[in-house]
Amino acid sequence: MSETETLKSRPTFCAFSPDVIPYQRRVLDLIRDFDYAEGTPEILLSGSYGSAKSTLMAHLAIRHCLKFPGARVAIGRRAMPDLKRTIWREILDHIAEDFIEGVHYRINRSSNTLTWKNGSEIISVSWADQLFAKFRSLKLSMLVVEEIVENDEDDQEAFRQLKARLRRLPDVKENVLIAASNPDAPSHWVYKYFIEGAAKYPTRFVFYSKTEDNPFIDRTYVRQLRQDLSPKEAQRYLDGLWIEISGEVIYYEYSRDRNYSTLPYTVDPLRPVVISFDFNIGHGKPLSCCLMQNVNGHFHVFAEVVIDGANTWNVMEELESRQLLRPEWNFVVCGDAAGKNRDTRSSRSDYEIITKFLSDRALRYTFAVPAANPPIRLRHNRVNAYCRNSLGESRLTVYSTAPTVDEGLRLVKLKEGGQYLEDDSKRYQHVTTALGYAIVFLSAQEARGASTSRQL
Repeated sequence: MSETETLKSRPTFCAFSPDVIPYQRRVLDLIRDFDYAEGTPEILLSGSYGSAKSTLMAHLAIRHCLKFPGARVAIGRRAMPDLKRTIWREILDHIAEDFIEGVHYRINRSSNTLTWKNGSEIISVSWADQLFAKFRSLKLSMLVVEEIVENDEDDQEAFRQLKARLRRLPDVKENVLIAASNPDAPSHWVYKYFIEGAAKYPTRFVFYSKTEDNPFIDRTYVRQLRQDLSPKEAQRYLDGLWIEISGEVIYYEYSRDRNYSTLPYTVDPLRPVVISFDFNIGHGKPLSCCLMQNVNGHFHVFAEVVIDGANTWNVMEELESRQLLRPEWNFVVCGDAAGKNRDTRSSRSDYEIITKFLSDRALRYTFAVPAANPPIRLRHNRVNAYCRNSLGESRLTVYSTAPTVDEGLRLVKLKEGGQYLEDDSKRYQHVTTALGYAIVFLSAQEARGASTSRQL
């Protein structure tokens, strides 16, 4: 995008035009024309990545305050740090060039409250603490909820409590509830409340938008997204469909026809050999690692060590005995971030043991372990996208010399009971976790153009 296009895609309040992205005009028309004697319109912006939902909500909140003296808008998100990074930041950016702090408005940055000269307010609310009763004293004329699908069934109470605080300011005739979200599964309560509810209740409305509806989105960025998403993820997050992504197995894009090879793999000595670990103790939970190379963005998984009851030193000895620690190779050590911590098995951390083993043998290595493990969903989604992305590309090959990796990618499921957790009672699950750690971390580094090396 040119600089001019970038400015237009994130407009200030006075420069904002609802006619660029089609659904935005329809939302403004609904709010303007709605008969508020019939109730409060409840609006869901069901938008894909880059569909400018936050910009529209920021504009509507500011517009409401300027139009109605004494109005009070609550902007909410489950966790306050996330709210400050998203809709609160969007509001401040939206007014930066057209209004003067101290003249038109004032800000209390400790409470994230913005008070206008006409007495209207924008206040910030969150409910990760589950203390929903704190909302009972509020009087609101507009409620704006960011990323509503990140709220589970228990968090619905916050939504109900805040919704009940609307229409408590009799001088403000226009009362609106507006929420935004990327699409999720049809089983989510938001789908049932808004999308199914819109067919039953005349005060509920859903506005859909796709990523490509925004003409200012960088097409290279969209292609990158499609490359990083599996087909079903692209349908949800780019095309705006409320569909189930999780199936009977976690790695639903893995296919032996596409991703498995019985041919021998020849290691390229000019490219790093990645060793990724998942650390476990206990029956059926073997300490596991897999070896791979990243060749032009394609991961080749050619070896593994999965040993029940083994400690970290045992695994390193096994790698050595199988001639998988060759002096001509340059290694990248990555995997489970928990391995940085010392535990009762040793006075040293797992990674200290690994790097000492390598150093004692004068093997070359770099260290590529993040400060914390990635979210489970992100790890699953990224592996699926490498198995096959929405462009039809497969960028992961598992060789017959890594049979547990193949087994795990075919069979790993979620635990029963509703929580999004892997069933780690299966010994093949842990090496797929090690694979996921490597793919998430190294693909992110590759996308940033960063070096994979960092000293321990």
